[in-house]
Amino acid sequence: MARIATPDPDSRERLLTAGVALARTHGLRRLTVRGVAAAARANLGSFVYHFGTREAFVTELIERLYAPMLARLEVSAGAKADPLANLRQVLLQFAQWVIAQRDFVAHVLLDANAGEGAAQRFLASLDKRHPALLLALIARAQQAGRLRAEEPAHLMLFLMSTLAVPAVFFHLLGGQLPRPLAQAVVPYTTDMVQVEKRLDWALRALAPDEEIAR
Repeated sequence: MARIATPDPDSRERLLTAGVALARTHGLRRLTVRGVAAAARANLGSFVYHFGTREAFVTELIERLYAPMLARLEVSAGAKADPLANLRQVLLQFAQWVIAQRDFVAHVLLDANAGEGAAQRFLASLDKRHPALLLALIARAQQAGRLRAEEPAHLMLFLMSTLAVPAVFFHLLGGQLPRPLAQAVVPYTTDMVQVEKRLDWALRALAPDEEIAR
């Protein structure tokens, strides 16, 4: 009886590594099973054995980059510290991840808009992921009297607009900005020293009026 070949156990990791590299450059929409397998030096049988379908592969690819970051945020959020300090730490960690992964984040957004199912499902699940964590931290800081009593979702929008959003926005603009303007502005979107400075400005602006008056 002929023996059935067992897929190379290392091929799973090679496929995911190749998929991440291709997605960073070309986006999720352009990923093909054959293209990923060729880049990973793996056969199609290994791809099917490990992932089953392209859709399952793309879903795991997104989680591969996102899930470890969320786990780190959850650890920081659970630290026994001042609620505002916890919120600040989590926001900085998230901003750092977005800046480091801004090419991938941009592709997820664009590809979801273009109909990539795995990207759409990921975005549809965000209400139970890091935004929920941020909203809980904001509410905790409000209860401790460290943030003004405004709608938490509105405060989150304001904070995110100063941190993660600029990095992705200007990355999406690419070379469309006039060079002098890009050279003046873009470095501020990715320099964590400047990001941290903006966050502290924002948190001071969101302090309760009585705390500002001290």
